[in-house]
Amino acid sequence: MKGIGLDIEVIKSLSDNYIWILINYDKSAAFVVDPGEASAVLSWLKKRKIKLLGILITHHHPDHTMGVKGLLNCYDVPVYGPHNSPANCITEKLQENDDLIFHGKKFRVIEVPGHTHDHIAYFSSQIFGANHILFAGDTLFGGGCGRLFEGTAQQMYGSLEKIKELPQNTLIYSGHEYTLANLNFAISIEPNNDTLKQRYLNDLQKRNVNQPTLPSLLSLELATNPFLRVKNDSVISAVREKFNINDDSEYVIFEALRKWKDIF
Repeated sequence: MKGIGLDIEVIKSLSDNYIWILINYDKSAAFVVDPGEASAVLSWLKKRKIKLLGILITHHHPDHTMGVKGLLNCYDVPVYGPHNSPANCITEKLQENDDLIFHGKKFRVIEVPGHTHDHIAYFSSQIFGANHILFAGDTLFGGGCGRLFEGTAQQMYGSLEKIKELPQNTLIYSGHEYTLANLNFAISIEPNNDTLKQRYLNDLQKRNVNQPTLPSLLSLELATNPFLRVKNDSVISAVREKFNINDDSEYVIFEALRKWKDIF
């Protein structure tokens, strides 16, 4: 994604991880988001003759942090991450509403626990080209959301509600390529959602030629991602029928939906 004074590129890592790279306007320096391995990033930097300026961490899971040590062996740079993270590699601890400046552009920290206790996301306060951007880690995926490894369903629901309040022209940069599996589940919930079915076909075409399905627009997630649609009648009806529950409050529907996805 090319924007005003900022480019974003992706490095495919491990089995299905995405490492996002923020590059400055003259392509001389970069920040890296959630480096799950060092070798792929070091190779990318060397090939492009780009200097590393810093590392952004969304949460402590090894597939998002294992590359930090290797990068620090080659570059003396700050490592930004959650203030309450067990990851001891973080040197700059961040919390809700902290502002960061990367390549002269402002990003705001949003605490989004649920997948882990320490999860944060990085949101661009400014528009790049036509869009805001959000580095969402493992909180919000294309068509889905993260598993609840440490946090509660209530925490994850609250975190996704924060994301839903962002501008709809926000591009979501997630940590994994899970989109097709998530959309298969979403179609089982809303089989009559034409926008959802068309999204699946579009994303299938991308994957067939080994292209990422990400980033995705928040507006598209709001129209197709069941975890952002727990107030919609079609999602409520599907969950109530599956679990034989009478309570249709948003949190109850969300918790049941997350359990359903876990066994899907």
